[in-house]
Amino acid sequence: MRRALRQLFDELTRAADQAGKMIRQAADDASRWVTPSSTESPAAPAETSPFAAIRELGKLRDDGLITDEEFQAKKAQLLENV
Repeated sequence: MRRALRQLFDELTRAADQAGKMIRQAADDASRWVTPSSTESPAAPAETSPFAAIRELGKLRDDGLITDEEFQAKKAQLLENV
């Protein structure tokens, strides 16, 4: 039972990591769709801070795609790098 729970937790952690990568990729893709004209100043770079990732993880949690425990664990991991 404990081994099965650990495997489930590991799989959910991998899913949360993959979701974070997908979110960052989507943000990068979206920033490429908007290109400034030659008379405009360049757009600010897409926000890729840990805080943006935490916000996106919060949305996943709120949508029921990850648990609060997974959210808290990933949030702590992201904040370690700040």
